[in-house]
Amino acid sequence: MALPVLKRGNKGDAVFLWQNFLVGKGLLNQADSIFGQDTEDATKAYQRSQGLNDDGIVASQTYGKALLEGLDAIEFESDFPAKPTFSPLVSTSDRQLVFGKFDFEIDSIPGNREHIKILGNWVKDNIISVDIPELKPLVSSGKMEFHSKATAQLQGLWKAWKAHDLIKFILTFDGSFVPRFIRGAPLVQDFRKLSNHAFGSAFDINADFNPLGRTPAFISQKGSVRLLVPTAHDYGFYWGGHFNTRKDGMHFEVAKILTSTELATLATKYGT
Repeated sequence: MALPVLKRGNKGDAVFLWQNFLVGKGLLNQADSIFGQDTEDATKAYQRSQGLNDDGIVASQTYGKALLEGLDAIEFESDFPAKPTFSPLVSTSDRQLVFGKFDFEIDSIPGNREHIKILGNWVKDNIISVDIPELKPLVSSGKMEFHSKATAQLQGLWKAWKAHDLIKFILTFDGSFVPRFIRGAPLVQDFRKLSNHAFGSAFDINADFNPLGRTPAFISQKGSVRLLVPTAHDYGFYWGGHFNTRKDGMHFEVAKILTSTELATLATKYGT
């Protein structure tokens, strides 16, 4: 397969994939799908490290070195799921409007520096243990902690995945309700830095195969969740692989609450 020549001004998935390679080499902070000055500078730095002419253009010689250092040509497959017709809940006020407000204090713990302690009765009033039998045997109890407003569509999604033989692609379950900030956020009392997990409105799967900030695993790769994404959209979940800045391929979050009529229509569509 011919790899596309990349240079300053280019945009798109191929640029994003090249940027992720540079991020992995510690030459670029993040991938944004735009080949700008930072990407050009990082490309030149990589070329110099390999004894190449540092023209900032990604062509055959640069690809040749990168392929030997872990760039996988398979990542240039064009199987990225289309974005949904709805947007994620991007602001804290948007999330609070749907899931309610709570006060919190910073409560870092070993292995989870971003951990917070939610104050008052919000957890008791909103977070419940939801029966998801499709979670077994990954979770022996077959239960997931989630916000009560979204339990019906959460259950519907997992039933639909099973009905269409997609459960087999879920290799690990990596958490749902966790009171914490966004990973890497500064430890300050800032509601804008709260994770969707703190609202009990998100869950993670196949985390080791879809690390935060990296290209989500492709369909042909172990741990890919891409085939699960269209169904998640139907059930009102937004995929972290569609985030504009740091991709989060393990992550699915509620972006809208479905009505009982919408859920009934989906049950018919998916045969659940």
